[in-house]
Amino acid sequence: QGSEILVSLLLVIVCAYLGYIVHAVVVYSLSAKVFVGMSPVKFFKGAFAAMIFAFTSTSSAATLPTTINVSMEDLGAPEGVSKFTLPLGCTINMCGGACSFCCLAVFVSDFYSINLPLGTIIFLVLVATLLNMAAPGIPGGGVVLGASFLSILGLPIDLMGPISGFYRLLDMAFTTINVEGDVAANLMIAKSIGEYDGSMAK
Repeated sequence: QGSEILVSLLLVIVCAYLGYIVHAVVVYSLSAKVFVGMSPVKFFKGAFAAMIFAFTSTSSAATLPTTINVSMEDLGAPEGVSKFTLPLGCTINMCGGACSFCCLAVFVSDFYSINLPLGTIIFLVLVATLLNMAAPGIPGGGVVLGASFLSILGLPIDLMGPISGFYRLLDMAFTTINVEGDVAANLMIAKSIGEYDGSMAK
């Protein structure tokens, strides 16, 4: 495909990272502010160590001890809630992966000039969300799952070869979003049962 495919792949990376940034800044900032009563700056500062570990390891499972430690020590979350919610979130909360798969589907359909009607877009968002609940928390686990996702949608899987070459770059970002979502959900659950408020963070 020559340089054309490289430009297309670069657009996928840029689009995915823009989605991740919007999700992190808008969704989690609002969640921290509205549901926990914590300023976004304090939330991101407290979760920073876990986010950096997730970004470099691309494994939410490997990051779990750091996530638990950060939640309890830096953000002041209760131990009982954290040690239940965070391992569960590590397994089923894969919102970053769902975003990544949606970008993947749009990229593949655009590359092959396949039209995606609104009904199909809604379907792919639902499938991406549900499928990522089964995603393994290991580096590169989304490559095989991504091919399955494209097959479910009836899209060609040929591009998974070139995509796997730079998948690590996507994996770094969406693992960070997954872990950040775990931390935010943990605080919201602790707040909802009356065991936490935003002032408990350092």
